[in-house]
This record gives sequence, C-alpha cells and structure tokens, in this order.
Amino acid sequence: MTYAKKAFLSLLCFVLVFVTATPAVTQAATTINDVPTNNSNYKAISWAVDNDLLSLNSANNFLPNEQITERELVVMFAKLDRNYALTYNDSVAYNFYSDFYLPFNGTYTTANRSKAVTRGQFARIYAAFKGLDLDEPQAVQYLYTNEILTGSTGKKTFADFNPSTKLTRGDIAEFLYRAVQSGNFAVQGLKRTAAGRDNDKITLPPGFMGSNNADFEEPKDNSNDFTGPKYVNNALQSIDIEKPDLIANDQDSTLITVSLKTCKGDPIPDDKSYTFRVTSSYGAKIVDTSGEAVRNVQSDGSTVSAIVIAPKLTKSVRDTISFELINNTDPAMKCLEGEKLNAQVRYSPQPEMRIDYQVYDPANTDDNGSITPPYVPFEKLPEFFTENIINVHWIDPEEKLFSIGQQTNVTNALGKVENVYLQYGGSDKKYPALGYKNAILQFENYNISVWLFETIIQKRLKDSVNDKKTIEIMYMISEDGRPIYRIQGIDDAIASQVENINPVGSIIQLMSYMPEEKQLTLEHYDSVMKIYAILTGLSNYDRTVLLKYQGGKLLGQVEAYKKRVEALKESADAASRPTGKDRYTKVMVTLVRPGGEPITDYQGTVKIKFNGVEKTASFVTNTSDYLDKTGGPGTAVAYFDSVIYGKSKVEATLVNKIDPRYATILKDLKDKTVTKEIFTNPYFSKNSSSLATEVAYVVDYSASMKGTDQSNYRGKKMIEVIDQLKAKNNIVIETNTKATVLGEGSTENVLKKDLYKASKEKGATDIFAGVELALSKFSNDTKTSKAIIVVSDGKTSKSKMTKVLNDAKKQGVKVYTVSMGKKSQVNDVILTQLAAETGGAYYHAIDNLQLHQVFQKIIDSILYKTSSSSCVNPEDLFEETTVTLRKGNITMNARIDGNCANVAKVNVRFSSLSGDVQFELTKRSDSVYMLTKPVQTMQDFKVNDEIEFVAYDKDGKIIALKTATITN
Repeated sequence: MTYAKKAFLSLLCFVLVFVTATPAVTQAATTINDVPTNNSNYKAISWAVDNDLLSLNSANNFLPNEQITERELVVMFAKLDRNYALTYNDSVAYNFYSDFYLPFNGTYTTANRSKAVTRGQFARIYAAFKGLDLDEPQAVQYLYTNEILTGSTGKKTFADFNPSTKLTRGDIAEFLYRAVQSGNFAVQGLKRTAAGRDNDKITLPPGFMGSNNADFEEPKDNSNDFTGPKYVNNALQSIDIEKPDLIANDQDSTLITVSLKTCKGDPIPDDKSYTFRVTSSYGAKIVDTSGEAVRNVQSDGSTVSAIVIAPKLTKSVRDTISFELINNTDPAMKCLEGEKLNAQVRYSPQPEMRIDYQVYDPANTDDNGSITPPYVPFEKLPEFFTENIINVHWIDPEEKLFSIGQQTNVTNALGKVENVYLQYGGSDKKYPALGYKNAILQFENYNISVWLFETIIQKRLKDSVNDKKTIEIMYMISEDGRPIYRIQGIDDAIASQVENINPVGSIIQLMSYMPEEKQLTLEHYDSVMKIYAILTGLSNYDRTVLLKYQGGKLLGQVEAYKKRVEALKESADAASRPTGKDRYTKVMVTLVRPGGEPITDYQGTVKIKFNGVEKTASFVTNTSDYLDKTGGPGTAVAYFDSVIYGKSKVEATLVNKIDPRYATILKDLKDKTVTKEIFTNPYFSKNSSSLATEVAYVVDYSASMKGTDQSNYRGKKMIEVIDQLKAKNNIVIETNTKATVLGEGSTENVLKKDLYKASKEKGATDIFAGVELALSKFSNDTKTSKAIIVVSDGKTSKSKMTKVLNDAKKQGVKVYTVSMGKKSQVNDVILTQLAAETGGAYYHAIDNLQLHQVFQKIIDSILYKTSSSSCVNPEDLFEETTVTLRKGNITMNARIDGNCANVAKVNVRFSSLSGDVQFELTKRSDSVYMLTKPVQTMQDFKVNDEIEFVAYDKDGKIIALKTATITN
C-alpha cells in the first residue's frame, strides 16, 4: 500500500475515533443453552454474543470449545477497534491491519485465513495490536502482566498457557472481554514486520520457560535499563532513572533523564533545544515541576528529562516511559525521528503511613508545609473541531460541563467526508458534553477564573438574540495540548473610552461582572486575583488611561477588592488554627491502603514525635472539615508548640494493636517507625543597613534545572531576597534559551507581579543572555551599588561570555553566582569565572537550607559591601562521607565544600570498646579526601557502627564533624 493511502487511512481513523465506541458490558438478551450462568466464562461469553462478536446457532448453543479461524479473529478486532471505521468485511480488515504489520498469517495468503489460530499466535497479534513486537514467550508474559489471561493452572508459565493449542470460541470471548475492560481498545501497531524487536522490553520471570524458581526478577540496574534501536546508539548515551521502583499511590514520582549526542556522536551545544513527546505505556502522569500535566518536554543541550507520577494500582506492573523526538528540523538529529527511547519503571502497591505537616508563625507569613495542590488533569479536547470559532449552547456550573458545536468535516463509516454541524452535549450520545474546569479559560488574551468564565457565558447566553440561543467563543489548543476557550468582545462603549487598549478594556469589562465589594466571598478570590494580575501587567501609559476612566475610581476599586478577598482568606486560615497557640507545627498522619486509597475509618491511635516531644493522636473518622481542626477523613492530627526553621524530622508509630479489619493489609506497618524529614523555610535576619543599591536577579529556568530544583525553591526564595534587599532599582530576569524581563523598577512594583512563581523549566541554557540583558537595564547613577545574582547549573552557551565579562567590569557590577544540588550536575568552572572576574563570589548549595544560607551571605555582602567567603556554612562542610568494606579493604572517602578554604586536614575516627583508632585521609583534590586500608588493620578493634569524620583547621581546631556507617 502506498504511503499516501496509509496516511489517508490513519487520518480516517483519527477523525472517526468516536464513531466506534467500545461495547459496554451487558447481560445476554437470549438464553445460552450450553453455557450455564454459573460458568466462570459466562459473563464474557454473553458480552461477546450481545456485542455481535460471536453468534449462537439455531439451538441457542454457543459451542465454547469450537476453534476460531483467523478470518473470524480479524473481524472481531475490527468490531472492537476504536480506530477502525470501515466495513466489517474480512478482506477490508486484513487490508487495514496490513499497514500496522499485525502478524496475521492470512494478510497476503488467502488460504491461511480459514485456518485455526493458536493461543500463542493470538498473544503475538494482541501484543502487536498494542504496539509491541514480541515473540510468543514475551507476548504470553505481556498478557499475564496485563491480566488478559491467568493460564490453565494459575502458575503463569509459558507452558501453562498452552501456546500451541488451538484458540477456542470460549478463549477468545474471555480474552477480548478482559482486553476491553483493561483499557482503550485501539490499534497502535508496528512500524515494520514483526520480528521480536521488543523482546527486551518484557522480563521473563525465572522459571517461566521451565525452571522451578517462580520469583520475578528485580529491576535492572539504572545505567542499563533503557532501550533504543541499534542505529541510534551514537545519539543515545544513557537514560538515568532517579528511582526505578515507585509506590503505586498517585503521588510517588521519579525523574527520568535522557542524555544525547548527535546522530554522528558529536556533542550537542548547550544552547540547542529539541522537543520530545513523553508517553507512558501504562497511563502514568507526566508532569512539570508545578505538578501540571504535560505531553511534550524540551531538552536542554544534551539532556531531556521528565517527571513521572505512579498511578494508583492494586497490582505490581512494569511501565515503559518513551521519549520520541518531534517537530525536528535539525539534520544532525534525524536518526531519532520516529524512534522511541524507552526506560522501564515499576509500580508496586504498598501500605503507607503518610506524614504531612504545616507550620504557622505570625513572624513569618510564608506558606510552610508539605501540602501541595492536587494534580490538575487535562480536559478532553473536542477532537473533531478545528481551532476556530465555536458555539456554546448551554453551560452547567454545577457539573462543570458545557455544550459546544462547530461546522466541521467528519468522515462517515463508508469513508466519505461530510461537512456537518457537530455538537458535544447535543442529541447524539456519542458526543457528550465536555468539561472546562481544568482548561485554559480566557477573556480576550487574559486568563480568567472558572467563576468569571461561567458568569460571562451565562449572561451572554441569556442575552443571546439568535434563533438557536447560542453564543460564539474561540477554541484553540495550547502548546502542551490543553484546550483554550477564549471569550472575546469588549463592549464598544468601554473600548471607545479607553482607546481600544485591550488590557484596560478587559479590566473594566471583567469588573462589571463582579458583585459589590461587601458581597465578595472566598468564591471570588481567584477572580479578583486574575483581574489584579492584568492590572499589574499594565504599562505606565496603560495605567494612565485607566486612571482617566471614571476619574480613576476603578483602579482603587480593584485594589480594594484584592484587600477584601485577602482578608477573607486570612480569616478562613485563622479559623482553622487551634486556639491558644501563637505558633505551631501541625503534623498529620494518614494510613493508606496498598493502591493509594486513604483509610477513613481506622480505629486506633498513632504516636507522633517532633522536636523531642511525643504525642498520641487518634485517627479521626468521617470528617473533612478543616474548621474543626481535624484534617481529612481518617487523619490523626497533633499540634506542637515549637517551630524549627530549616531541617528537622517527624516520627510516627502505630500504638496498641492494629485495627483487626486492617491487620492483613497494614501488617508491614506493625511495630514500624516511619520517619519523614521536613523543611521549614527560614527567614532572613533583619537588615541594619539601607545602602542604595541596584540589583538584577537572573534565574535559570532551562530544562536541566528540572532535576536540580524540582520544587522551584530557588524562585520562591529569590522573591524573598528581592523583598529583603529592597533595592532602589530591581531587574528581575528569567533565562533559558533566551532571557526575559519579568519585572523592573521599585521593590513595591516588582513584587506585585508573579515573578518566578509562574516560571516553567523549558528549553536550553544561556545565562550570559540574562546577564547581558541585566547589564543593559542598570542606570548611570554612580552613587548606587550594582550587583547581579545568578542562579544556574552553569551548563550554558559561552558565546557571549567575553563580552559580558568586559561589560560587567566596565560598569563596576559584581556578579554573585549560585548553583544547587549535586556537584556532578553543575558546571562550576563557568560560574566561578563569572563571579571571580567581576569581584563577586560563587556558592554551591547542596540543599534548600544551604540555599537560604547562601542568599543570606549575598544579602550581607551587597548591603554592607563586605568581601564574601564562598564557604556557606562550616557546620555543613561535609557534603559526602562514606566508609566502604570491599574485598578485604576498607575505603574512607570524604567530599567537602570546596569553597571552605580553611580545612587543613580530615581524619576518620573509629570508636571502639578496646580503644579508638584514627586515620588521616589523603587529600586528592581541593574537595576530596580518601584513604584505603586493609581490614587487618582493624582486627584488634571491636568497632562500633558509627564512624566519625573530623575536619581541622591549621591550628588543629575542629571545624566540622559528621558520622557515617560502614557499607559492604
């Protein structure tokens, strides 16, 4: 078949994806005489009969043991396939599936179509239908894994499946019934003739082919757990999986990073970026650092990464996460086009004792705690619509659904294209009403709240004067595949008074839908803040135009509305706090059954320990009212009077007997203490200087920072730095492939903007573009001190480096550079040079606490013009300490903060009942100390588990201590 014909059929299937809906499970309309209702296969057989996959004979017998021919099988696939939209003729179906290379024997040999199908052949066909090119053993294991079958005895071996036995009518009814229930039945197919190319994606358990050992293999080592076609191996360097085993609870996550070169094996420049589509074979969520769903991710130079969240499951499964290069125009990467680079992860259900916390301190109004917003799903696209005007017929604010329609082209079952008016939420049940709550909702070009969207739609529908009582809005698709619904149309009377300036007209129009100030409730919080966001983005000229409208009354009204809803929110927060506690740490413990569902009716207590204090709390039943200070249903809550800023830990242990109803599923938690490290964001010390300064803030939001700072702590903390420095002139810049100014001017004005809260990691890295832009924004005032703070991993294009360094020195601007995370992820050479040549300082922070300490040192340096040591905190001098026992040798290793220059030596002290022994480590570099000794050296000592690393200065004074344990 020609390429054009194949493309046409693929388009045809896409357009008619809803025409063939998956059959629903129903009871048989007719009695089946030879299959009793208590037969284990009765439900599947009755389903197959009712959905016209298999028929009864004249005596109403099903004949479950009769064999299935390949011709019958291909037609059954066509009837169930959501991507098949042609007639149910076996020749047409064979022709259709030939483009997907399904291993039917009768595709080109007509005589084979009437032959019986074996069970093993069915396994290969089904795997290929789902996109996997497998041989029979791997295909059978694939069916076991996805619970399409269990085997004749339940042993789940290859022989137990009886692969050479002929497929019967009873078999195929059960197999297809399970397949339809397990997920979307739609052909994916292969790109080439089946030859077992995907066998390495399926792990055969020990004993599967005949051994007595039935245990499953453990996941492979990360460094080798990736697959890709042989001819892309020059390009594919490695796939690193941060955590290959996840708890199947809809919360546990892992970062997967793919390292690449060009197809010829050449390095990829740091300023290059490519787009990859990331998919999960098991439907896991792919999200960005804010927890929002994404379909596509961008590379940063040679690396591309994705965050995967495990689904809720009650069984252990392996998943394939695939990276596929899309929209490529670079010939150097052509070998990756159409190919998938795959990583394997495993999801396992486990019982959990989940610990969350919240901190309240009126001296620090920052939001502290582990409670994060829930994952925001995609709304379903109206997939037959084009990006254009659509009609809204009705909207249901209670269900968050609306009915929309458009004149569009649809291909019917006969393959003919018809131009029809298609309405979602109309009379045709194949096209149900769509959700809008999690879509991107806009008025003109500005994001609005769900409440505003509903209010405007309802008012316009009510005022509609056309015959169908519909209104028009714009439908588009965002870069990440989300639907955008945009309401358009500023009243003429408003537009004429504000010079047709869209943001000004939008503010006035949107405020007209808001209630009076005294009628505002928390329901209006998001609406007010969205309008205020438009206001803060106005240029000086636009603001002047708004001030002229009604004598500036509206500007004051928006400010007043913001204060009102913020006060309402503060009152609600205050109502949730316990009385008599001025500051506290609130710890919440929830029991979770395997599969991720919280237990809401547990009868029992838990002992919670924080900061040396123990409290016993009961699991609360059937309440989720936070005003009652009880948290969610089934949550045990304890309040502690102390607040620890920085790192601390909480311990939780179930006390008394486990609730008998949950004794089995929670047995792994019996007598177990669960520990969670918590972090409370510290605040900066009070300034005692008011030096006039100009400061630029350049923060790296390239794709590689996804692995360095998954919580966007750098952005949150930088906003605090801006507030703390209170510079005369602030220049706030986000940089990735290019640099963007997020705000500039006085501290008060820039803090009104979102700044880094809304920043997303994407694209390549060019921090010098950010520094160059910052330098162009400083004033010529020689009386103000000027500085730039850069946060980056240092993996950047260097094309502008020389020019930027010269310009910074000419202007007298000091550059302070900061990196985060593992040293191996950082190019500190670039960051060190940028800081050293401009008179600033380079810092590396290993965690969030050190980042706070780094920023405190930079604040002090800028405000007090002091020379700044790059040693962040001597107490955290040791970045890594290990003692390893291997092959008769004991190896001691220490990595220290290389910026701390006063370390003279590092010793390791082994404490023992028979006396202590101490070794001085050899300095291997500025930051690494090592020593290896034979085990015999220690034979006269009974060494305790804890070993102490000690750092000394030149005077023999101890600078820092850290303990470690021996590992084999």
